Amino acid sequence: MRRGLRRRLCAAAVIAPVLVAAHALAAVAPPPPSAARLQGFFALDGAITKAVNVPGEHRGQLVRRVWAFIPQCGTGACARVKLVRERASGVATVILRRRSPAFYAGNGTYYAPARCQGRRYLKGERVSYRVTVRVTAAVLLGTTIEAARVRAVYDNALRTGLTPCVSVPADDAARYLGSLLAPAPAPPPAGSIRSERSTRLTTAS
Repeated sequence: MRRGLRRRLCAAAVIAPVLVAAHALAAVAPPPPSAARLQGFFALDGAITKAVNVPGEHRGQLVRRVWAFIPQCGTGACARVKLVRERASGVATVILRRRSPAFYAGNGTYYAPARCQGRRYLKGERVSYRVTVRVTAAVLLGTTIEAARVRAVYDNALRTGLTPCVSVPADDAARYLGSLLAPAPAPPPAGSIRSERSTRLTTAS
């Protein structure tokens, strides 16, 4: 009887410090998103929320993207961050500006292919779009507080036809949730960029 009690007391003496350490770790608050440095490669899962006359796209389509964020300052949360987005027909870049803590927005333009009278124009349309990114979680990597998760919105409200043909109105939009895939400057895993879950490659967003 005494031997069993002694064993239980010994076990309690070992477990107690472990539980105290676990509670101490749990009590440490994660870094605030407002202090996060937005950089590195992010894997984003999204859904197209609007698609009007955009080849290969439809509302509700699930997509996966990899975006790269390149800070335009040496340390901390930068006022300007370059966003590089892989697309089916190339790469689009846009400068995002920090509009408020953990929130970035930017407007950009890229060219999309279009057909006219049986001919394919690589720069058949000029697409104007807006991207907003909100950092929703941060993590401490070494001595740097970095963005760990983001929410993003892509919205193309204007497409200008550049072919001799009359262009029909077209626009699209998408929402994304993403998480850090690889800290800068490490490249993302091979084959992870620009893969679709259930449909063929799109020409926009």
